[in-house]
Amino acid sequence: MSKKSLIVMKRFDSKGMLIIPNPVSSESICKSKQLLLIKECYCQNGHNMISNKAIFNGFAGIVIRVRRGNEEGLVALSPVYGYKSRVSLNVCLFDDQIWDICCPQCNVILPVYSSCACGGNMIALFSDKEANFANCIGICNRIGCFNSGIQHSNELLTQTMISDFNTMEPQVS
Repeated sequence: MSKKSLIVMKRFDSKGMLIIPNPVSSESICKSKQLLLIKECYCQNGHNMISNKAIFNGFAGIVIRVRRGNEEGLVALSPVYGYKSRVSLNVCLFDDQIWDICCPQCNVILPVYSSCACGGNMIALFSDKEANFANCIGICNRIGCFNSGIQHSNELLTQTMISDFNTMEPQVS
């Protein structure tokens, strides 16, 4: 194999953080007219789960703790609604497993918002410190199920609804 055919990718950035390639280009995210970015996300005790320790295309990610039996670890989720990127840290996740989703700071199990069609539960991550189900993000606790929704002022927003507003400027919550 010649040196020209070998592509060398950096494994760590200048701060020693692991570089994880994202299959979705930041250009396609930033140019989207239907962008919904989660900038605040809290547990029921008021701890913010948005963290600069996990960056997705330049945006701070949502970091949660997952727990199942004796297994436990952190998972970072993309804060861009509709982009299903996640990175699991120190835990192996396999499709169809159901995990408890917890706050990474206080370890409290996040509340169930509703049942999911897949048989798992939609878990509430609150968009303000009030921990009000009228303003929350619901994510399924079954690995491989990408059902999610955003409840804003008691109105459910879905990815389909966001995509329908072609003439709108990017939305930031």
